[in-house]
Amino acid sequence: MVPNFSLRQLGYLVAVADSGSMTAAAEAEHVSQAAISAGINDLERRLGVRLLARHPGHGVSLTEAGLGILADARRVLAAASGVLSQARAPGSDLRGSLTLGCFTTMAPLYIPALYDAFASQHPGLELTVVEGAQEDLRRALMNGTCEIALTYANRLGPGVAMETIRTLRPYVLLAASHALADRESVTLHDLADEPLVQFSLHPSPNDIEELLRHAAVTPKVVHSSPSIEVVRSLVARGLGYSPMLQRWPMNVSLEGLPLACVPLESTVPDYRVVVAWPQNDHLSRRAAAVVSFLRTHATEHPIQAEAG
Repeated sequence: MVPNFSLRQLGYLVAVADSGSMTAAAEAEHVSQAAISAGINDLERRLGVRLLARHPGHGVSLTEAGLGILADARRVLAAASGVLSQARAPGSDLRGSLTLGCFTTMAPLYIPALYDAFASQHPGLELTVVEGAQEDLRRALMNGTCEIALTYANRLGPGVAMETIRTLRPYVLLAASHALADRESVTLHDLADEPLVQFSLHPSPNDIEELLRHAAVTPKVVHSSPSIEVVRSLVARGLGYSPMLQRWPMNVSLEGLPLACVPLESTVPDYRVVVAWPQNDHLSRRAAAVVSFLRTHATEHPIQAEAG
């Protein structure tokens, strides 16, 4: 059955959800506020549900029904954009827009290549990156804010499809002057009595807690930070150790102090870097191209922390 509402009306709903007001949505859509209001009123009538709660003097908010269809509205608009770009540029050319979610610590290692090499291959595609923690990325995928997300496979929850980009072997970050810095590998028991500097951006604390619990080690957390560079700098100054997944290209802190990356012994589980998307969604040509690029980029730029 052909829907009796328009893509424009769905676009108005998304614009209001993103901006929080009819006025801001009208500016974003380059139409009058009256057009936004009339379009959404008609959409509500055709769907038979109230989508917006109006708060005089305080903007609008989505009702439960509005929140329920928001993600679908975003996906319908993205699919329509894909149809349009394919019609206008059949073959290998990609056009339109794509929003990629990215786990914060991965962004410096993957996003520059996307904005540079990938963008030069596909100049007609507008790429937007949203960084965040694991729960932020899952939420963005489920509500349609992001089409795909680059993150870790663990703790993404149900309803998500994913493709592995690379597999990482956990390691311990130490000051270069540490007594264990020259070891080929260590166990968490080797560091059980030492202070731990914790990276606090989720899901990292849960992952580290799981590793420590598996090793029957009770950590002595002395510092905690959501900034990976703060953690690296504290470790470089000899203030503790930190279990890590993602390997940095250079083993120095921002202050220029040397660091050592010592692999954890093989009984520790590996972790997968993945591109994820809602399980019920069809991967668009744009998204598939990004996945392919990231997979090739990981193959061409291996890191020592990768599991073999």
